[in-house]
Amino acid sequence: MTNESLQDRLKKLKETSFFDNLIIKRGIEKEFFRVDSYGFISKRPHPISLGSALKNKYITTDFAEAQVELVTPTFEDIDELYDFLFSLHVYVAKNIDDDEMLWPFSMPPKIEDESEINLGYYHQSGIGLLKHVYRRGLKARYGPTMQCVSGMHYNFSLKQSSFASLVESPNQKKISEAYLGLIRNFKRIYWFVLCEFGQTNVVDKSFVKNRRHNLEKLNESDMFLEHATSLRMSEIGYQSKAQKSLDIKYNSLEGFLRKIKKAIEVPYKEFSDKGLKDSDEEYQQISDGIIQIENEYYDSIRPKRSSSENMRPYDLLKNSGIEYLEIRGVDIAPSDITGMSKHHIRFLDLILIYCLILPSPKIMSNEKKEIDSNEYIAIYSGRDKEAKILVNGDQIKINEARDEMIGNLRSIAKCMNDSQLFDDSIDHMLSLKKGELSQSSFHAYGVEKAKTNLELLKSAGEKNIDSIKKEAELSLEELDKMPTNSKQEMNEFVKNYNLGL
Repeated sequence: MTNESLQDRLKKLKETSFFDNLIIKRGIEKEFFRVDSYGFISKRPHPISLGSALKNKYITTDFAEAQVELVTPTFEDIDELYDFLFSLHVYVAKNIDDDEMLWPFSMPPKIEDESEINLGYYHQSGIGLLKHVYRRGLKARYGPTMQCVSGMHYNFSLKQSSFASLVESPNQKKISEAYLGLIRNFKRIYWFVLCEFGQTNVVDKSFVKNRRHNLEKLNESDMFLEHATSLRMSEIGYQSKAQKSLDIKYNSLEGFLRKIKKAIEVPYKEFSDKGLKDSDEEYQQISDGIIQIENEYYDSIRPKRSSSENMRPYDLLKNSGIEYLEIRGVDIAPSDITGMSKHHIRFLDLILIYCLILPSPKIMSNEKKEIDSNEYIAIYSGRDKEAKILVNGDQIKINEARDEMIGNLRSIAKCMNDSQLFDDSIDHMLSLKKGELSQSSFHAYGVEKAKTNLELLKSAGEKNIDSIKKEAELSLEELDKMPTNSKQEMNEFVKNYNLGL
């Protein structure tokens, strides 16, 4: 969209009071590791003081027992969201062992022996085993080291009334279509998101041990690519060649769900050859399809609906439509102790509003190739001033395209309530230093920063702590009330999980 047509679009939206009535609902999820005093991934189980990883709605685990996942409630106020995220960090910092710290980066510390990474364990029940087997499957498919990559997930939605100026009769079908349009436009400019939020151009050499890669040696400890933005989103990070074959374009919710279902149900040879069970006849995969369950589908953005205890994500989306979007292609920002500052939040809001209000035609095969090419270039060469991407079929320097996007976001910032704060967020993002290389090794720098962060968090105030503590305690009570299942019952639950999809 040209600047002139964007201005016309913004003028019309202001005339219909879109920005006056705009209410954004936001939530944040963050994965990161507990590490010991030397910076190595902790071998200890998830601390009881943090509650039950199965039942605590604020603090759980991801792939590994030591990989903490924080989940905020949904907020309409950015200050309240950030305060809660910060409070979760404070609570975790004060409730881990005295000789543990919190790793500050998306890429993991030095991994001496990946076989010692303990997978998340939840409960002696069908659902508890299912979650554990899912992680066994990830380990079997991709290796534990790759699964130790962490990131920020930003959950974004509009209050239903905010759609009135965007779609005629904003029913759920129209709202789902509007979100799909946003997703398509986000994919079109994901190269820009990588340039602004990419924070992973260096890894410890243990991360690529025995794996093919195109990285260069930085020092005795580290590998890097000078112009890379996000190795986390590269082929050595959260990428799957098998999943790329799904060729998902988000042109309709039905089409998306059809491909997700097929990816779960149809055996994929590479994963079938590994077997659903290991040599001890224990389940090591839930499915031998391209993905085991819906959550294994990796992408920079995904359509979502709030979880329900008795319904899986596929059924929720099929029956009730899209409720919110999960933006996943964002690295942890080491410049902020939480990994995402208020400036980052507002900047993401501007990007997502831009994607929402633009026309969003369906993505055809040629454009999908262009989108994938731009993503590849941004991941590996996004900091190179001479790098070029394709825009409407024409090659343009990525820096020129970036400048144009910044201009578009400034135009939207002027229309927002609290417009100065949104404009300030752009200035802040432009001022951040990205891709700088530490004088010490990546691991040593992480240890140093983790120690500094821990001191700050342990000395911080107690805002929101009571509600977070109460949730941890209640989660343990709920876990105690859960009935345990026999091994046979648990195995039957895993075996049958995908049969009714």
